[in-house]
Amino acid sequence: MPVQMNPWMISKIVLWVLIAIVSTSFLRKNKVTSKVRNYFLVGGVIIFGFIYGVEPNPVSSLRNLLKNVFLQQRLLPAILLVFVILLLVSWWSNKSICGWGCQFGLLQDLLYRVPSRKRKPPIRLSQIIRLFFFVGLILGLVVWKIDWLAFIDPFGIFRWSFSQPVILGMSFVSAVLILSVFIYRPWCHFFCPFGFISWIVEQKSLNKPVINLETCKQCQLCVKACPGNAMEDILHNKRWRSDCFACGACIEACRFDSIHWGRKSFSSRS
Repeated sequence: MPVQMNPWMISKIVLWVLIAIVSTSFLRKNKVTSKVRNYFLVGGVIIFGFIYGVEPNPVSSLRNLLKNVFLQQRLLPAILLVFVILLLVSWWSNKSICGWGCQFGLLQDLLYRVPSRKRKPPIRLSQIIRLFFFVGLILGLVVWKIDWLAFIDPFGIFRWSFSQPVILGMSFVSAVLILSVFIYRPWCHFFCPFGFISWIVEQKSLNKPVINLETCKQCQLCVKACPGNAMEDILHNKRWRSDCFACGACIEACRFDSIHWGRKSFSSRS
């Protein structure tokens, strides 16, 4: 990401904020159906990925911040501002940047729509791998002074090029995209450093899935509809819940209108 952001990049960030506001409004009004979601996924991949291109993206916002601090021993306001904005939006409406704005996340989400036998890896496994991945990124910068994530950066698919050795990046991205047909957002759950930070933040997010315990029938339809493990964790009131990407599947699946997107406003679990 350039030190000085140009108007084109600024417009992408503004559009991200707008899409977070719109998607949150749709979620709060129970207007996110599978059909609506698919429109947003296709449009997001085209606009944020292939029209706007690689930069900025949530992962590069964090990587550039870390490189700025550990390699250059300075902190540029523009780089810090982008990261803070994305994180604040993710806190305001649970991981909405990841769920509705991140171009590679949207591409994985779209591929998950392909009919196949789906798998839900346990949260402990995904979080351990993602933690090691995040720590490895820090160690690479601090100890070896290298951003090794650049060699497998999946966002390279939106500029049709990868860092040398090209075969490494292409192989990694191809594997992630294939896995996306069977596992919901494998890059996000297992590898994404921004996703790891936003997962911590989302535990205290303002707007998120809320279950009305007074009307909930414990039918588990929301758990089955959720592509990840988030709704199971929310239903069982776990202190640390799995990543929720604001897809709205749980709200659409509930037959009793017992789930809404927002803050606690009644006898609830969130």
